[in-house]
Amino acid sequence: MDQHDRDRAAASLKKLETGDAQLRQSLNILGDAIQVGNITEATGVAIGRGIRQVVNNFNLPPEAAAALVDLRVMLGSSLGLDTTQYQIGDLILDRTRDFVGRDHVFKQIDEFVAGNPSGYLTLEGDPGLGKSAILAEYVRRSGCLVHFNVRTLGIVSAAKFLQNICAQLIAEAELPYTSLPADATSDGAFLLKLLKEAAAKKAPGQKLIIAVDALDEVDLSSHPTGANILFLPQTLPDSVYFIMTRRQVAVPFYVQAEQKLVDLMSFPAENQKDVQFYITLAAEREGIQIWIKGQAGLTEEEFIKKMVDRSESNFMYLRYVLPEIEKGRYSDLELGKLPQGLEGYYDSHWIHMGMTAKPLPRAKIRVVYVLCETRRPVTRGFIAHIAKDPALQIDILTVQEVLDEWDQFLHEQETAEGTAYSLYHASFRDFLHRKDIVQATGETIQSINAVIADNLWDDLFGDSS
Repeated sequence: MDQHDRDRAAASLKKLETGDAQLRQSLNILGDAIQVGNITEATGVAIGRGIRQVVNNFNLPPEAAAALVDLRVMLGSSLGLDTTQYQIGDLILDRTRDFVGRDHVFKQIDEFVAGNPSGYLTLEGDPGLGKSAILAEYVRRSGCLVHFNVRTLGIVSAAKFLQNICAQLIAEAELPYTSLPADATSDGAFLLKLLKEAAAKKAPGQKLIIAVDALDEVDLSSHPTGANILFLPQTLPDSVYFIMTRRQVAVPFYVQAEQKLVDLMSFPAENQKDVQFYITLAAEREGIQIWIKGQAGLTEEEFIKKMVDRSESNFMYLRYVLPEIEKGRYSDLELGKLPQGLEGYYDSHWIHMGMTAKPLPRAKIRVVYVLCETRRPVTRGFIAHIAKDPALQIDILTVQEVLDEWDQFLHEQETAEGTAYSLYHASFRDFLHRKDIVQATGETIQSINAVIADNLWDDLFGDSS
């Protein structure tokens, strides 16, 4: 979150009206801390208490809610706790942009929390159905603790989850710890200890809710056999709940606590209604109005109806395609010729970017696949270095050209080394791994990973041949 976003978030907090003097004081402390971007140990307790007061008393705008979630993580850092090195607030803002509907899902969550003393609820569905967006919106509304597993950012380990959530628990519940034990991330024992201590401090009727996104993206390569994913506890203290998301894949998860699985695919009518509303709002934008008027005989109602069909009720498809329509990139296509579904969109863009031309643009293909396989945000200089090949002239300009062409698929993150890039959504990585796409590039996933490994090896040890 940059300074402009911090200023907006701080201003939105200070504008909130309340007659409660203590809450007003908390709002002012929170606003000042967000604006400055710094937390001292002296104000840490007041801020931790204030976060809870503000979230419990206000329906916060997205930028303010995102800033508060970041603030809770920053509070853990200020106390010497080891937290994940990414801005959770940025992920919440990004995933809740233009969010609509899903009331039927929030109703399921609320009923589960109200009807059980504790437990795990999992939202399951295909890529692009909005699982991460739903979870982020729930965090925005509730202010609950949260951890996002993001494969394309390299945030996929149980250790990062435990560092992040343990630090947030300590900050949120004002528990008496100034550091995490050395073995806090080796198993789930310390997490369970903190859950019990935090639950014991809750007032009657208060709930401790932790949101965890994308269980299917967790790296299980070194996970102990028989252990739950992320070392989640088999049993939970009363008033403790986990709200989680995953694709329709099996993960190691065996618990005695209450469980509920919500299959997002089982609500086709509700999903379609939400998609229709999303498109209706987008259709009001000037660029899309211009596109509709440029299509002979097309009404706004027909545009909405046909876009629902073309999208196959997939929000990720709409996130990509509607901005392109708005920018005039499909001005030469009739509505019926737009890509069908998310896979169709990836195919169409791959061809449109000339990735199937003869001769193959091998340099561009190499850059895209290096981005796919690095598993963490990387700078353009790093990409150019890793993607180097005597037969391919790959330099910074080549990399920048690819980054510009594929910008809607990329997540940008500022680092000490400069802007770093990673794939925005795991579904695009799945597309790049599709057998027919890989074969058509003349590359293999194994060869790309070998190139990455060889170049990193040369950096560390030099050419030993």
